[in-house]
This record gives sequence, structure tokens and C-alpha cells, in this order.
Amino acid sequence: MYLCDSHTHTRISFDSTASLSDMMAAAVQAGVQELCITDHCDLLDGDGKPTLTFPWQEALDQYHGRGDAPLTVRLGLELGSAPYNPQAARAILAQAGEELDFVLGSLHNWIGAQNNQDFYFTNFTADPGLCRQAVENALSHTWALVKEYPDCYDSLAHINYPLRYMARDGQHLTLEPFQDQVEEIFRQVAAIGHALEVNTCRGMSLEEWLPLLRWFKDCGGEYVTVGSDAHQPEHMALGIPEALELLREAGFSHVTTYQGRRPVLHKL
Repeated sequence: MYLCDSHTHTRISFDSTASLSDMMAAAVQAGVQELCITDHCDLLDGDGKPTLTFPWQEALDQYHGRGDAPLTVRLGLELGSAPYNPQAARAILAQAGEELDFVLGSLHNWIGAQNNQDFYFTNFTADPGLCRQAVENALSHTWALVKEYPDCYDSLAHINYPLRYMARDGQHLTLEPFQDQVEEIFRQVAAIGHALEVNTCRGMSLEEWLPLLRWFKDCGGEYVTVGSDAHQPEHMALGIPEALELLREAGFSHVTTYQGRRPVLHKL
């Protein structure tokens, strides 16, 4: 089993205080063979305000100064809300040059509704209608990402992201009522040879991925990345071994990492 974590954060992200060296040390301790740092670059902040830059010099300085460790370390980016401003998204990616290995495409925010705020800040308590609107908003812009801006991502990050905060607020929605929309997205991802991410949310999100993986497989999907979404060293690789078992159960034979924005397959 190839133990890899392709969704992690450092102090370059607004919601992490971890150094790259500490994340690398945690990865080694957890037995991780390949680590990808994917710091946040959200084109909309939590309040919905545009943030159209990324501190590449700081990120590259950290990456170049990482030192030696008995694991592979890749440079990635979690690019959020690319459909909001695809020109800015493309400009940010171009600034990284050839050193960028991997891009996660994520949607943390409403777009065109609820003041573009992060789903995290939405109160879903006792409002099933709002829950449905949130999923529909997220899926419509996910479709835009995969159909119109495929160069702005390599792997589709946590497609179930809004559901986290519905569950927090006592609303337990799944993507099953939206299967047709999700499968349309998955067919497009598969058709262009991109990946789906299994995001374990630091080991707290696992079982719900099995039906999604099966849908992706049925839609022709080949590439799957796995990530813990660790923002601190103590969360490194949590749920990753279980995620790899889910891939196997869903019929996949490999897990995918990226180098130079190209997929690399590793046998499960």
C-alpha cells in the first residue's frame, strides 16, 4: 500500500500555523511515503470578499528550504472558487511556473448567493431548503469548473464540502438526491483524465465516500487522490489507510499522486 497525503496545509494558509518542516516530520512519523502541500488560494475569502493573489514567493521559499527527509514532497495548491474569476485563477497558476506539481480544485463558497460567503459561515439549522440550495449552488459551479475551466484543477476536491456544515447544524443531507448531477460532473472529470479526491477531513469523513467512489468508477473514472486535509501536524494522514481500503472496495487498483501536474499511479 502506497501511503500518500495529497491535501495538507502549512502556515501559508490562513487557517494553519504549521511549518512545512513540522508537517514533514509528522508525515515521516505517520509512515507517509509522499506528501503534497496544498495551501489555500481562495479567490473569495470566508466573508465573500475577492482575494485574487497568492504569496508564491513565500510558498516557494518555504518549499526550497524544506531540507531532506525520507519521503517525497510535492508542491501543490488548493485553488478555491476558480469559476468566480477564471482569469485570476489562471494568472495565479502561471506564476508558479514549472515547479507546481498539483492543483486541487475546490469550492468553499456560495457564488452569486448568500454574499458569496464560505459555506462554513452559513447557519443551516432547521432549514432543509437552504441545505438543498447550498448543494445546488456548489454543484452548479463545480460543473462550471470541470466543464469550462479544466486547466484550473487536477483533482476535484471534497465534492461533499457543504454537507460538513449541514451535519454540524443538525441537518443530515447526502448527495444521493443529486446523483444525476454528480454523475454528470464525474463523467466530465473522467473524460478529460482528471481525478476525484477522497478527502478524509482529518479522519472524520470516510464511509460516505464509498458510494461516490462507485459512481465515479461507473462514470469511467480512473484517477483518485487521497488527502487528510491536515492543517496541523497531529492530523497528518488521519484516515488515509482507511481511504485506500475504500478505493480497493470500490474497484480501483491504484491511488494517484501528481508530479508536474501529471498523474502518477501507485498500486494499492
